[in-house]
Amino acid sequence: MFELNGVYRNRMGEYTVLAIDGQRMTVRYADGTEAELNVNIQARIWENIVAEQEVRAASSRHMRQSNKDTTHYIKAVSLPPGEELAFPGWQERIVMAPTPELAQRIKPGDRFIYYAIEAQTFFAVVTITGDMFEADPKQHTYTTELARAAFFPTDVDATVPNLEHGVSVDSIDLESYPDFGKLHIDNEAFYRISEDDFELLAEALTEITEDEDEEIEEYEEYEEDEVE
Repeated sequence: MFELNGVYRNRMGEYTVLAIDGQRMTVRYADGTEAELNVNIQARIWENIVAEQEVRAASSRHMRQSNKDTTHYIKAVSLPPGEELAFPGWQERIVMAPTPELAQRIKPGDRFIYYAIEAQTFFAVVTITGDMFEADPKQHTYTTELARAAFFPTDVDATVPNLEHGVSVDSIDLESYPDFGKLHIDNEAFYRISEDDFELLAEALTEITEDEDEEIEEYEEYEEDEVE
């Protein structure tokens, strides 16, 4: 992935690649010092730095203030414990409105928190980014008898790496639904919540994401020191 004269960055700072020899490469940092680094380790560090930048950008999107017209929801999906974050609409960054009535109410700028029903865990902060469009649900791996349904494009503002790192329903108190964990939750349903409840969940998920990034960074710094 590295190219001669390419400019990259690690925890020491920005550097330029001077030479590549197998799994080793010679680089020059901005202060003029040169070093010989392990290509594989630096590749992982660079990829994670890029990922962190994307997370920070997502976090800044989360911090934007909801306007007076923004509606907040919990969006329930079927996602058993231990499963990867893979379910209808997730990879495509779209969400389906399960009823025509809801499709008429949802609008760009509305925000929601994804909730895994089986794991009883909140795991992502999402914003509706565009107008409704109709499509065949089966084209997006949704299981439904509907031939056509309403969809909305979305932007993921923050997400945990897996459900084990999400926010358990038992660990948080929601004013909108004091006993949310005891309710019968329908797959693909939207549950309207207050802005305060939304911000409570969004901040908790953002903090988890940032903590995960710090742990990865500390591990990589240790690994780099050991190998170099």
